[in-house]
Amino acid sequence: MNRRQAIKNTVLAMGYTISVPSVISIFNSCTSEPSADWKPQFFSSEQSKVLGELVDTILPRTQTPGAKDLKIDQFIDGIIKRVFSEEDQQFFLKGIDAFEKECKDTNDKGFNDCSPEQRNQLLTKMEKESGKLAPTMWGFDMKNADPSSFYRKAKELTLLGYFTSQEVGKKILVYDPVPGVYAGDINVSEVGKISFE
Repeated sequence: MNRRQAIKNTVLAMGYTISVPSVISIFNSCTSEPSADWKPQFFSSEQSKVLGELVDTILPRTQTPGAKDLKIDQFIDGIIKRVFSEEDQQFFLKGIDAFEKECKDTNDKGFNDCSPEQRNQLLTKMEKESGKLAPTMWGFDMKNADPSSFYRKAKELTLLGYFTSQEVGKKILVYDPVPGVYAGDINVSEVGKISFE
């Protein structure tokens, strides 16, 4: 299974439908335009700036690139525009405006003007208020899930875009095709690029 097919399957598991050409187009648009010249397709310019800071707060740059470095905000903007239903699009438009309003009510300023501590406090609060998550992707009855908040859906799309990006797939994660060679007795330190010591 290739990366694009894996993304398609993941989005389907989240309850959305997407075609492989749509995924290819979305990824190409994320990697071909410089961030400074990028114009959002779905969100307004102000909303896209909030989205950019939101994804970067969820996955900031450390020893690995952050979500904004990998243009995950562009990925989310493209996937919502090209894949989501009109109802889901309206959910995101209302959600990002409500998110910004809550930030202003809490901190007397917009998300982009908040300090890293204020951003983290707001997201921690939203994480607690987001309702229960499915214990696993398989065998979960969606009827029993709490309705997802804007923050939770934005976080899901951030993680989807980040962990299926070419940069993360090639340089950070280790792809071990299945079925592969069975090795029953190996040291944990020999597995993957991340040290366990």
